[in-house]
Amino acid sequence: MRFRVTSSTLLAFLLSVSSISQADIQLDAGFASEYVRDGIKQSKAKPVIQLDGIYTSQLGFYGGAWLSGVERGSPDSTRFELDGFAGWYIPFTSFLAVDLGYTRATFLGDAQATKQAYGEGFFNLLLNDATTFGYRLADDYMGSGESLQTLELAHTVNSGEFGFEFSTRQYRYLNTTEDVNWGSESRDNYFHFRIGVARNYFQHNLGLSLEKTNLSSEFDGSTQIIFTYSRAFSF
Repeated sequence: MRFRVTSSTLLAFLLSVSSISQADIQLDAGFASEYVRDGIKQSKAKPVIQLDGIYTSQLGFYGGAWLSGVERGSPDSTRFELDGFAGWYIPFTSFLAVDLGYTRATFLGDAQATKQAYGEGFFNLLLNDATTFGYRLADDYMGSGESLQTLELAHTVNSGEFGFEFSTRQYRYLNTTEDVNWGSESRDNYFHFRIGVARNYFQHNLGLSLEKTNLSSEFDGSTQIIFTYSRAFSF
């Protein structure tokens, strides 16, 4: 179960699909002990349901959707996040590949929640399907009117039924204002660090991760430990 659609976790998912079965469609249903979005808490230390589905083709095209519960507390009325995504995985050699695509994030609740919707394009350079150098650009991020750029460095290691992820990401507003910043008008960026381990047991997927940002408590940027479980269904 992914926390949300990001390049390294999406890559790990695609690899798991190819190794588990030859099915074109896979669905996952499960929960997370907390929903953490880019290192920031989204469910006030409460568990949430998470669902996702993905279609992959032999030509490298893929697409799908991902859903998670959200509970940020009053006065925010957002109850769910629904992301649709599509991309193209292009292998050039056995060592080098490119993953590029687009994600559309939407938020379900009242009219204010729907205004947070935004689109994000991504481009990832993959080395040996294990190391990711990623770039994402979101226009009108969370309805802020400003663009957010994400730089990513991630590495995954697969060992038997276990998978390990080590990643760091920098999120940067291309322009900050009095209302759009990360703690002050001069603060345009923050870092998010993640160490995770996942285990597949037949169709059952278990995950445990340690998440940390350098944000202040205003953004719930403290260290967090997240547990996830999902059941996979292949078609």
